[in-house]
Amino acid sequence: MKKPARMLALASLLTVAVVHPAQAETGDLTCTGNFQFDFTPPLTPTKTTADARVGGGLVNCQSPNGKYTRLKSGVRTGTGTATRHFGDHCAPVMTITEQAVLTWNTGEKSKFDITVNTDPSAGRITISAYFTHGPLAGDTANAYPVVHPNTDCATHGLSQLTSEALQVFWE
Repeated sequence: MKKPARMLALASLLTVAVVHPAQAETGDLTCTGNFQFDFTPPLTPTKTTADARVGGGLVNCQSPNGKYTRLKSGVRTGTGTATRHFGDHCAPVMTITEQAVLTWNTGEKSKFDITVNTDPSAGRITISAYFTHGPLAGDTANAYPVVHPNTDCATHGLSQLTSEALQVFWE
């Protein structure tokens, strides 16, 4: 059964506390990494919906409870949609929903549903993913990124949202 998850991506550190009823235990995994969302067409004051494609990586993964010690790193890909409701088109105030896959260093694949919500009018500001298949199925991943829009956003629209510094916790 699909469970919604939500995500925050403002240009500051996030505090997220989304918890799903889980088969998961606290401390299943923690990783550092990065991501980049690409928006087509770029989001502008008149173009408020775009296709969203995400890529990124995770490294330095550790399993505090010892259940997932084999998972050391991974590569993430996914597609979905981005919607803006108001505000400066270069401010990352939006909702992004995606279905994504994380391919681990072991070759195993985890599928997950991710929702990024940086729009306070659309509900709680969060960044979170619910894992549906593969390693960590049933877990919720909460992320704490620092994000940046593309440098030419003012003239070309919001075409990218990037985080070079990301901390993710699964529970």
